[in-house]
Amino acid sequence: MDTPEQALREAHAAEVEGNLNIAESILRSACKRWRREPEFKMRHGRILRSLGNDRKALKVFRAVLKAHPHRADAAVAAAETATSLNKSRLAESLWGRALSVGAPTDVATVGLCRTIWIRGRKQEAWDRARGAFVQGGNSSRLLYDFLTECSPIIGTNVPELDLLETGELNDELTTPDSRRELTLSPATFSADSLESMAGITAAELAASHNDEISTLLGDEVEQPQVDMSAIGQAQATEETRTDVEIPDDLLDFD
Repeated sequence: MDTPEQALREAHAAEVEGNLNIAESILRSACKRWRREPEFKMRHGRILRSLGNDRKALKVFRAVLKAHPHRADAAVAAAETATSLNKSRLAESLWGRALSVGAPTDVATVGLCRTIWIRGRKQEAWDRARGAFVQGGNSSRLLYDFLTECSPIIGTNVPELDLLETGELNDELTTPDSRRELTLSPATFSADSLESMAGITAAELAASHNDEISTLLGDEVEQPQVDMSAIGQAQATEETRTDVEIPDDLLDFD
């Protein structure tokens, strides 16, 4: 391993192949050789977690956080590891730090509220999560799921999820009675296509009566017959009546 890039490539290749022990060994050596590169330590910590060594991974993440206090990913990784180790007090502190250094608000808030909930302050956890959910426009699925999980214990209804903000109009809601449960089917025709909107093509419209259109009602339908026998007969001429007598006093208005 002559360069950091080569070390990262070799560690990644070993991880993809499933050789986590080899990847861990490469990253451990790289951490010692390039001490100022936090990326090696972050990857080393993730590999350690994959191997089930959360205690050592927590030390690695906290070392990164100590050297780089504003790394949100290090704060989140350390908080998640502390939570998995059931170190609730430390996890609460790390989640609060992750929230303060710019970690995703819903992720950090759910982690913090869950830790507070585990520590027995259930009402505080509910109030924090609900406030963050409402402040975010009722659009966070993570906060909504956490509130839904806690709602039966608290005994309070969950605020309604805004599907227009989440962009999940076609997804099924966990609460079927939501007023905003919308299912939009995509249009199958273009806005300027009359044929598509009518559901029939121009060729079908121009087809003769013996084509498919005439069979829409079934093959057994009889075509209506029109009596045309009177066409060949000579039409009777109207008689002109010139012998009609006109009274003499027709125009006499007196």
